[in-house]
Amino acid sequence: MPFILDAEQLQKHAYQKSRNIVYSLDDADLETRCPLDNERHATQSRQSVGQLDELPLELVTEILLMLDLPTLTAFRRVNSRAISLVDSIYQYRMIRKHCPNILRAIISINAQSFNCRALYRTLSTTKCATCDRFGGYLYLITCKRVCYCCFKSNLNYFPVTSRYATQQTGLKRKELKRLPHISSLPGRYSISGRLVRNRTLLFDRQSIVVKSLRQGPVHTPPVERPQLLDRTTTEPRRYMSIISAPHFTASGQSAEWGYFCKRCINNLDPATHFRIKYTKVGILEHLKRHGVELSMYPNSPVRANQ
Repeated sequence: MPFILDAEQLQKHAYQKSRNIVYSLDDADLETRCPLDNERHATQSRQSVGQLDELPLELVTEILLMLDLPTLTAFRRVNSRAISLVDSIYQYRMIRKHCPNILRAIISINAQSFNCRALYRTLSTTKCATCDRFGGYLYLITCKRVCYCCFKSNLNYFPVTSRYATQQTGLKRKELKRLPHISSLPGRYSISGRLVRNRTLLFDRQSIVVKSLRQGPVHTPPVERPQLLDRTTTEPRRYMSIISAPHFTASGQSAEWGYFCKRCINNLDPATHFRIKYTKVGILEHLKRHGVELSMYPNSPVRANQ
């Protein structure tokens, strides 16, 4: 049976809110920019959603789960019948209840490369898509869970501009927009909080590379010089599609946001960096590895995937 720390031990050895600001979509004033309409509630109404009303509810749910979230949210605004249908989707309710800012961010940057089911599935996992750490953030261009250490340094999480994407693939803008991309929000981004005043289209680097290889050498690719173009922790583009994310617990009834280790609060070593987050099981294993003696408390709902 897995073990976790009790509340007193968590308070002693871990914390959830970091005093060190990472300027990402978390700091983009999303509640003001995208208030949603989720305070509206469906009422008994004769309003219709057209031919969808002729289908069984189970089939309608499957159709709606296939929609990207900006489209699903636009559909929800149609009338009270549409509100009722969308609000009946369990996955949507969980996302709206536990992490509404993720929904706001997706709508605000028009992230259309994944649907509600894919987002829920990602939030139900814990591991970073690139390493074995807890991925405390989402990379919203392709809906990947990612840890701080990976998104700040791994080239796959450094989006490219439309100009570079066009030079790589030879595609026109309309064709290019079929690849995973976002329209960034103006604001402050990166560790240094650099101000970006304008929106820009940002494309997933991996998708561009794959498309370029399939297209063949249409154009000579521009030479990127990482030391000039990628400033890692002070590079705004690395933070424009990043937002903090919880993981849905095994019970499916709650969400947890992860913990930072108090022992590592000043550490810069990649293995124990002060910005690394842990699950409840992960923080226990981390402390044990570093020689902290703890009383362990069984907690049956915790599963190995955490």
